[in-house]
Amino acid sequence: MALFNKSKREINAKIVYFGPPYAGKSTSLKFVHRKLKPEHRSPLKTMGGQRDRMLFFDFMPPELGDFNGCRVRFHVYTVQGEVASPSSWKTVLKGADGIVFVADSSTQGVTASRDYLEKLREYMAGFERTFAMTPCVVQCTKGDLPEAAGPAEMLQALSLTGTTVLPVVATTGEGVIQALSAVVKQILSRLREQRFDDEAAAEACMAGSVAEEPAVPAEAAASPATTEFPEPSSEPSLEISGPPERSADGFFRIPLMVKYGPHRKNYHLSLLLFEVQE
Repeated sequence: MALFNKSKREINAKIVYFGPPYAGKSTSLKFVHRKLKPEHRSPLKTMGGQRDRMLFFDFMPPELGDFNGCRVRFHVYTVQGEVASPSSWKTVLKGADGIVFVADSSTQGVTASRDYLEKLREYMAGFERTFAMTPCVVQCTKGDLPEAAGPAEMLQALSLTGTTVLPVVATTGEGVIQALSAVVKQILSRLREQRFDDEAAAEACMAGSVAEEPAVPAEAAASPATTEFPEPSSEPSLEISGPPERSADGFFRIPLMVKYGPHRKNYHLSLLLFEVQE
């Protein structure tokens, strides 16, 4: 879910590269980072332990200009290699505004791609979202290998219809920027359907949830679209309403209370902490 930063007049959207191990997720993300001018993107960073390692950066395309009076900053994430814990993917996918599904179109990779598409549907269902609700582009990698499946064959193998499918060679970067551009266009189309002009409600719901650097997702449990406050007599404030608790899945949950004039709303902020290694 895109977040609104009132002080910077920015809309922050998240794109996740998801797919089977060694299909080209990290290679694609690194290629995009190299192609972007340094003044338009943040440094490439990794986060996590010895096994599951997150790779991420953010960028702001200057050619987009203002979007409803705001600039749009995209935060791009993936998890490198073979992922040991499903919670790593769930953490990265939470709040995703767009997904680049990196499908391995080699003879050996089609089955794994189909399995990971089912995993994606399962993870999205855990956030009460469907695959169709999220902008998605299928990036078919390794198409330069002998006997690799073409885009039409991959669509059929994955049982997908109405989804943008693009052939990509991640090792050379062929088609990588086109795939990212396609999902960015879909996200912008969705943003046009949303309203970011209600700054007071947005600030009350999202205070403190957008960081200066890309971070592990930390979002309140309720959606800002469901929060309605009458006209306040004072500025909204955010308070910690109880001690933090650690759940079995490793998340820290911090109870919060938003005060808006005489009104009160309760939330939970979920955090998953990693050691950052630059």
